[in-house]
Amino acid sequence: MVVSPDDAKLVKDILVQGEQLIVSVMQRRVGPGGSVTTPTTVMATDKRVIIINRASLGIRKDYEAIPYKDITSVRLEHGIISSSVFIRVEGYDRDKGLLKNDKEEGEIDGLRNNDAKALSDEINRRIVDDSSSDAPSPASGSYVYCSKCGTRNTAGSNFCSKCGQPLKG
Repeated sequence: MVVSPDDAKLVKDILVQGEQLIVSVMQRRVGPGGSVTTPTTVMATDKRVIIINRASLGIRKDYEAIPYKDITSVRLEHGIISSSVFIRVEGYDRDKGLLKNDKEEGEIDGLRNNDAKALSDEINRRIVDDSSSDAPSPASGSYVYCSKCGTRNTAGSNFCSKCGQPLKG
């Protein structure tokens, strides 16, 4: 997915030196989950996910940055018209930002289906790359199953990719 120069301008002041934008998606203005006046923009860089919430008819922008090492799972819900990406973050303040209202995972809704897939694929790739750089690579085909929901997870995962339950060895 190509990142436009306009997208780069949105975050130029908050990118760290050498940080590269990989994916940029914007919430639909029309349709389920969309926002006509203040659509949210989500960007995946090579270091973190940046969420830009617009307020005051788009004049004010609030930035939220989540490093990949803090993301325990990402989930995609495909709809007919639009899709949602759910991000689960370990140790995150549930009174603010993406996980407000005591949610366990944050939802970015109203995304075009292809954009949501590109975003969730990139985040998944980055959290797998980030976790595998710290730990030895598991044997190919090795899995661990979640004791809470039964989801198959790659061996070496610390948390279930579906429900966020801590995984045992």
